[in-house]
Amino acid sequence: MRNSFGLLLALAIFSLQAEAAIKPIYQDIKLPTQKVVEYQAIANIAAASSNAVLTDSAGPTSASALVLSSGFSQPDVPRNLSVIPTATTADVGTCTVTIAGTDILNDAISENFAFAANASTATTGSKAFKTITSISFAAACEDSPFGARWSVGLGEKVGVKRCMDKAGHILFSTLNGAKEATAPTMAADASVVSLNTADYNGTMNGSNDFELFFFQNFRCK
Repeated sequence: MRNSFGLLLALAIFSLQAEAAIKPIYQDIKLPTQKVVEYQAIANIAAASSNAVLTDSAGPTSASALVLSSGFSQPDVPRNLSVIPTATTADVGTCTVTIAGTDILNDAISENFAFAANASTATTGSKAFKTITSISFAAACEDSPFGARWSVGLGEKVGVKRCMDKAGHILFSTLNGAKEATAPTMAADASVVSLNTADYNGTMNGSNDFELFFFQNFRCK
């Protein structure tokens, strides 16, 4: 009997201790009704360049479309692209250059870069490309004698890893560990991750490190 009483007493004490260790938290855990801070670090972002991907390359050399699937470099980090005619721009026709690749989540994306006849300035894209799989020139991109040449470069909009409802849903960014006094210029899209980008105030020079703190909306992949 004495042993049974001792066992019951021990169980009672253990139960009280276990109950004391449990602290109930009453919280709405439905993510669509909450905002959760996301963190993203990107190191050594290269400076923007008008020809980092493709340098002074020939476009169509006949009245046929041209698709390049090799012979170009990849972005250093997910970021937007630019396309520019670089020589004999009198041969540039009214057309669209299409770049295909993948976004920061490895899903396929593409973007069109439109040009007017005789264009000589860059068309800058909005989507952040992690990789490039092809660069396609419509047949109309060049007129006879097909002497125009083209470059593809890297822009200053760095891809954000999640979707945001609004461009203002950013807390702050850091440059080499110090909070940036001026926040990045943000672009947001509620469901297309490649359209969520950050243009940092600090200089992208291949050695600076950036961090971004923002609110995502849980609507991307």
